[in-house]
Amino acid sequence: MIRRIAALSALILFSPGCSSDDPADGDEQLQGDGGTDGGTQTGDGGTQTGDGGTQTGDGGTDAGPGDCEALGKFGPPGTTFTLPGPNAGGELYVPDVQKSFPAVDWKTLDRLYIPAGNYTLINLGNLPNRDASRRLVITNTGGQVVIRPKAGSTQGYIWSITGGSNWVLTGRYDAESGTGHADFQGHRCGKYANSRGRYGILSDDIFLSGGHMGLGIGGANSFEVEFLEIMRAGFAGLRINNSAVNGVVPPLNDIKLHDLYIHDTASEAIYFGSTQGAPTPLGSNLKVYNNRLVRTGTESLQIQNLGDGTEVHHNVFAFGAIDWRAAFQGYQDNNSQAQVRAGHIRFHHNVFVGGAASLLNFFVGPEAGDLPLNVEFTDNYFADTLWLGIYVGGNSGSTAATSKYLWERNAFRGLDFGYNSVYPTTTDPGVIFSIASAVTSPITLKENRWEGPRKLVGGLTGGSGTAGVVTASGNVNAAVPALTFVDTGLPAGTTTRKLERWTPKATLAPGQPEMTYAAGALVMHDAQLYRARVQNTNKVPSSSPTEWELLSLPVDDLRTAPGNEWAERGVGLLPVSP
Repeated sequence: MIRRIAALSALILFSPGCSSDDPADGDEQLQGDGGTDGGTQTGDGGTQTGDGGTQTGDGGTDAGPGDCEALGKFGPPGTTFTLPGPNAGGELYVPDVQKSFPAVDWKTLDRLYIPAGNYTLINLGNLPNRDASRRLVITNTGGQVVIRPKAGSTQGYIWSITGGSNWVLTGRYDAESGTGHADFQGHRCGKYANSRGRYGILSDDIFLSGGHMGLGIGGANSFEVEFLEIMRAGFAGLRINNSAVNGVVPPLNDIKLHDLYIHDTASEAIYFGSTQGAPTPLGSNLKVYNNRLVRTGTESLQIQNLGDGTEVHHNVFAFGAIDWRAAFQGYQDNNSQAQVRAGHIRFHHNVFVGGAASLLNFFVGPEAGDLPLNVEFTDNYFADTLWLGIYVGGNSGSTAATSKYLWERNAFRGLDFGYNSVYPTTTDPGVIFSIASAVTSPITLKENRWEGPRKLVGGLTGGSGTAGVVTASGNVNAAVPALTFVDTGLPAGTTTRKLERWTPKATLAPGQPEMTYAAGALVMHDAQLYRARVQNTNKVPSSSPTEWELLSLPVDDLRTAPGNEWAERGVGLLPVSP
């Protein structure tokens, strides 16, 4: 169930259809075909100006003391440089920024500005290696930057950033730091419900190509990405990897990914690292927090090669694998997937809701010379899938005797078997955790709570005792209250598993049966939300108003609702992000 993907090329260009697995990376540089869409864009399921100009909005006014992200995060800018805007074809193509602008002091430049406008393609390459004490901040200026290809384009990618270290890519509005724009503040000050289309930088691939990433980053380390919106990516929303240079794979160290709104992607929202065989780029000190990864065709989060100091916390991974009946390949339908390699790694206070197979597909896979593993999953909420809670696979190799894994104070609910509707040979696993026999390091299950008739793990009756490598204590089989969000924007009473991506056929089921949708069924189609007025088969929602009712877009205010047990425990999005 691990996917294989070729290493990223210098420009992270992907060619669809090159493999039955992931799109293969290419070496050819493909530019956009030119043209801008301009004007009003409704293809994302709602009116969105997307014209790169100034838009009067509800931003600009702080909600009150303590309710907003602090200003001055990056300090006042000294030296600045503004890139040229889009050319006649809508492109900003600068594969070597240092060579293209030799008059700029790339060691001391404080702000690299991207002018507001509509872009069909952005390529920024050979970013500088900077000192950690003086990072280069890359941001929008003058309004909103929109990267959106022209319909029918054959371009190979839409947004690529390569090279350098100690840089920040941000659409954050911060007047004191000289970043972003007051009319495009995203979810700043807790305005999640009004954030769609209102980030300083928006990537919208319009599902143009199955090989497209909303943003591809390669050949870089020690960087930060924040306050962006990425949607309708033909494959992954954000793809990060490093490929070998002279036989050596550079690490992916000291990376921060936070306050991102990635939604309605054909495959993953975030795809970090490599599933190729060793050697792979070790991702030490990765920080992933306060992100909304929503309505993904396959996994919400897929991260691998995780190293010491990695921390994944206070995220919402919601409505994963909604295309599980007709995804690009079988079994790519967990809510999330993670693979760990070395050192102390923590996952805590996250929300994993919605999936088809496992809520988390978890693998251990150290390489030669890696530190022993010490992995902790604490205070996470897992709910709503059709097969399994957690799958633990892989092999701890030479570090098996000194590695360890802790699962503490996590909650599991809504594991209702139904996976056989696409994969008929599967059976109800009867457990929350399924642990492969090759995993020989000790696993501690402590004070977790799960509901339903399943066992916590095979060979164990109740919540305490030992079974193979597992030692369990204080775990409770009892009702788990549902975590509720402030406002999903979905019809009242909608459960996670009731929302799927529309497909004419269940292409991953034997015989590829046609899909018949019952009256009241909820589907996403081209990132728009529809409800079936009547039972129907093969009626395309966007062109069948008699059969399908177009509903308002989900608002995705996925903060944990106040008064809920999980809010009191601090599970879910942070009140204010640092």
